[in-house]
Amino acid sequence: MNSEDKSLAKYLTEPQWAQDCEGWTRRTFLKTGLTALLGLSMLDMLQLRAFGSPVRKRKNGPTSCILLFMAGGPSHLDTWDPKPSAGLDYTGPFKPIPTNVDGIQVCEHLPRLATMADRYSLIRSVRSGENSHERGQHYLQTGYEPLPTMEFPSIGAVVGKERGGNAVLPPYILINQRIDGQGPGYLGEQLAPFFAGEPGRPDYRLPDGQSMDTDFERQTRRKALLQAIDTLDRDQERVKTMDEYYRRAMGLMESPEAREAFEISKEPSALRDGYGRDSLGQSCLLARRLVEAGVPFVTVTQPGWDTHSNNFNLMQNNLLPSLDRSLSQLLTDIHDRDMLDSTLVVVMGEFGRTPRINAASGRDHWADAWSVLMAGGGVKGGLVHGRTDDRGEKVVQDPVTPENLSATILAAMDIDYTKYYETPSGRPIRLSPGEPIRSVLR
Repeated sequence: MNSEDKSLAKYLTEPQWAQDCEGWTRRTFLKTGLTALLGLSMLDMLQLRAFGSPVRKRKNGPTSCILLFMAGGPSHLDTWDPKPSAGLDYTGPFKPIPTNVDGIQVCEHLPRLATMADRYSLIRSVRSGENSHERGQHYLQTGYEPLPTMEFPSIGAVVGKERGGNAVLPPYILINQRIDGQGPGYLGEQLAPFFAGEPGRPDYRLPDGQSMDTDFERQTRRKALLQAIDTLDRDQERVKTMDEYYRRAMGLMESPEAREAFEISKEPSALRDGYGRDSLGQSCLLARRLVEAGVPFVTVTQPGWDTHSNNFNLMQNNLLPSLDRSLSQLLTDIHDRDMLDSTLVVVMGEFGRTPRINAASGRDHWADAWSVLMAGGGVKGGLVHGRTDDRGEKVVQDPVTPENLSATILAAMDIDYTKYYETPSGRPIRLSPGEPIRSVLR
């Protein structure tokens, strides 16, 4: 085995998981399964299709959803819900600016997004009881509070099951980082997301570890490596299933159509610059390419929002300019391509941050109130739902829970959120335990 394939073997056994202030490494490699890194969730997609999940055509809702998950928890006061009268120990140095919709203000460091508020709705009254990263991330991305006795599927896995994939690409893809709450839960590994890697890296490689110009001989060596890994002690029935679909999965990864969807280098240089040459910008660009190619659900995970200290410097010089540039370009791009009505875009984190600034010029975890943005297909633009108090500490009007958010996403996509699935033990579980936010739905 040469050094390159040794490097791949190390990559397969030492995944790079996003971490936060609590010091958790997100799920162990074996817990999440070897499938994501090997591209075997692509294999699982084939299994799902073989089991008869049809591709569902939309009625009036969007065909795809792009979820931008800001891991760590963005401050609502420093993004979508500024509180100019709260005092400097709450507001810090940031000022609000008007948007192109009368009465709606956002942070001054989101100037591009301020010019397109008519394209999105702001939900300013989200709250939950989860102040830890891992549990909050699970709650927001599944719509269910974490339980030790049940692993709930992510919204992406549910959409993948309901919509199915196409002949080339899987129905649910993760980009950039992996965190808790993004798995298939009780739906099983056949609905595990396909991990597309980190497109912001200069050496970005295709999800199976192959570069854009990998030659046939190198592919052959890597296939042999993956086959060798199959000798690991695993469930016999699982190995049998893997053997049945392995060749077809590898065939898809080698298909020109599949590779084409991941090749962001083919985009015009000016457009790539418009998105930003950082991890969030290039991830948003890849997400657009994937939904354009027919993928129903794409999650972009962007870490770095856990700002317990130095909040304002990080927000002003890094986090907010990147979000403003990447999200505004994404909304512009899908609008210009006539994809806005067919693509739902959601921006959220696992909670907000303390309205009162701490001694380290930072903000701590705050699950009592925060904001979520929704844009595109299935939802209205130029609207604010809910309200927090004058300091942004408590929800005082139209509270929204993670259950409501999951139901809203599914309803916006014309998926019956009241439908029940059955767990392997025979327990019926509703797709979402909440009710949609009717005011934001078209």
